[in-house]
Amino acid sequence: MIRSYEKFTGRTLYPADPARLFILWVADIIVQERVNIDFSAKQNVPRYAEGEYLDSLAELFKDTYRLEPEKAKTTLRYTLSIKLDTATVIPAGTRATPDGDVVFATLQDLTIPAGQLSGDVAAECTQAGEIGNGFVPGQIKQAVDVFPYFQSVSNTTESAGGADEESDAAFYERLRESVETYSTAGPMGGYEYFAKSASALIADVKATSPEPGEVDVRVLLAGGELPEEEILKEVSEILNADTVRPLTDHVTVKAPETVAYNIDVTYYTQEGGAISDDVISENVNAAVGAFKKWQAEKMGRDVNPSYLIQLLMQAGVKRVEVRAPAFATVKDNQVAKIGTTTVTNGGAESE
Repeated sequence: MIRSYEKFTGRTLYPADPARLFILWVADIIVQERVNIDFSAKQNVPRYAEGEYLDSLAELFKDTYRLEPEKAKTTLRYTLSIKLDTATVIPAGTRATPDGDVVFATLQDLTIPAGQLSGDVAAECTQAGEIGNGFVPGQIKQAVDVFPYFQSVSNTTESAGGADEESDAAFYERLRESVETYSTAGPMGGYEYFAKSASALIADVKATSPEPGEVDVRVLLAGGELPEEEILKEVSEILNADTVRPLTDHVTVKAPETVAYNIDVTYYTQEGGAISDDVISENVNAAVGAFKKWQAEKMGRDVNPSYLIQLLMQAGVKRVEVRAPAFATVKDNQVAKIGTTTVTNGGAESE
């Protein structure tokens, strides 16, 4: 724009010239508008759409909506101090907490029959999201609401099933798979789509048929975590619904089998290199962490030491010796699971 102005006017615009500053201001506005136009156009294409734009496009597809945040669930066991001659009813909404911040409330009334000391009841976190996940049995043991003859409360299952709102990437992937569902869940992609619809916490699903009429569905959670019973139950209920499962199919929902592997590597740095050993050490640890995450986030992904070497070389090392893992084939119903990790700095070497 400046060159065009100078060409047509025959006037040279120096850095502090008001006309030059005005042209630069106009150019900045034009660039911003072009960025907005590009962004707006891309929001009409599912691959590039974000947020509410992606939600709007998803309405064009059959029953495909972003999964809302979900609350973690667990099972609480309430114990009385003595056996009573009459039944004890603990009302729905009775609360317990592991730490005073995260609170779980019972979902229905719990009746402890006369002559018994304890009873189990389903409970869910009062806050949606992953905040309620991961409390192991016995950790939720502080009562918020007490009642006559109360002695103790404790969770008997690890809390699980809490999920944040479905991300754009996960929602787009389900959007692509939704075309498999115009019938029942007969196709492999149909089963996988419906299973992922159970929870935003589900990262990967594999459906296989080991024999005619049998459908084996494996579920993997975000971060490579194995699903707890609550998640498997939700998936099973969705897949066995009358409008989803073909009458001839028998569906089983399980966690994937695990294939254990270890990491044992020694890396060497370049003597007199431009990157300090401390920075390389941080990069190496980050590379190993990235490999673990990549290896665990998808079922059927072979244990691949070549990818580990690639990540370590990108971290700035001169060379690396990998004693473990060795290449291993992982089946569709399996997921690689890390065992021990040993990373050794072998020192600096000359060129």
